[in-house]
Amino acid sequence: MLNPRYTITPKTLSNMTEIAGIKAVVERSRVLPLNEAQLRRQAILRMAHTSTSIEGNKLAQFEVGKVIEGKAVRASQKDILEVENYYKALKLLDEMSKSKKDITDDEILKLHRTVIAGLVENKKSGKWRPGDVYVLDDLGDGREMLRFKAPSAKQVPTLIRSLLAWLKASKKENIHPIIRAATLHLEFVSIHPFTDGNGRVARLLTQLQLYRDGWDFRKILVLDDYYNRDRLSYYNAEAAVQGKIYKKNADFSSWFEYFTTGFLVEARKAMEQIKSIGFGKVSRKSEQIFLGRDEIQIMDFLTTTGRITSDDVVDILGVAKRTAQLKLKNLSDKGLLKLSGKGPASYYTLAK
Repeated sequence: MLNPRYTITPKTLSNMTEIAGIKAVVERSRVLPLNEAQLRRQAILRMAHTSTSIEGNKLAQFEVGKVIEGKAVRASQKDILEVENYYKALKLLDEMSKSKKDITDDEILKLHRTVIAGLVENKKSGKWRPGDVYVLDDLGDGREMLRFKAPSAKQVPTLIRSLLAWLKASKKENIHPIIRAATLHLEFVSIHPFTDGNGRVARLLTQLQLYRDGWDFRKILVLDDYYNRDRLSYYNAEAAVQGKIYKKNADFSSWFEYFTTGFLVEARKAMEQIKSIGFGKVSRKSEQIFLGRDEIQIMDFLTTTGRITSDDVVDILGVAKRTAQLKLKNLSDKGLLKLSGKGPASYYTLAK
């Protein structure tokens, strides 16, 4: 089983202490359902943009928004498909987050199939890589330099099982959720289990682990933003632990400092977002909006997809079509949803 070595440095401890304080503030804050839904929607857009951008996708954030909304953009089909896939993976992640079980290898493979669909040969989609991997840096003069050699292909299944076993054991040992997520992130990219898509799947799994551990920050935290602002620092932080050749049970101390620093930056941003839409800036009438369990499920679905129909509500809640229509109309009457279209083609989006 994986047995990472590390020291919780004063910097890491200080970061984690402040993050925990911010988490408490974010969780206790009273936020209107509409505002929280809008923040989640923005977070999904930023995740889809930044995580694909880190891997070289050239779409700007506004173009990513258009792709998510099903609108046409002038870009390469590969860039468009990468964003479409990642958006589907984020919806899958949201569904997976409802379970509190341990992450499984089947879930990892399912996420990979979603992220990489149509971008690689079918035989490489949702499958551990069949060959060895060498990550090379282009020196610009026709020469290349080895940045990292991943473990051999035959070791991958065993190393993944070892990582998942550690995650399960570390939960019983009450190892902090941030340390668990940080370890998962780096160990996964170091194993490099796929031919392509390793970074995207690693970032999705990091979010999933935090969600399942109850560290979701109302699902408005976007760690990928920090990595994308300085990609070289992100890669250097990984390389400082990895070295040039994979080694099991490396010392994760420096990575934890980097990871918690980025986590803190994004946690502060999440707190400011929550504070900026606090009840102090809304009317007394708005304060009286309360949602039932069914309405919250509708809003959660809409946050992820951007639009919802009465047929969607029938599927989500298992209610009759008329009941679904009344629930949507009630949310519209509360000013939370906006009706578009007519008849069978009608659908609802978040009100502005």
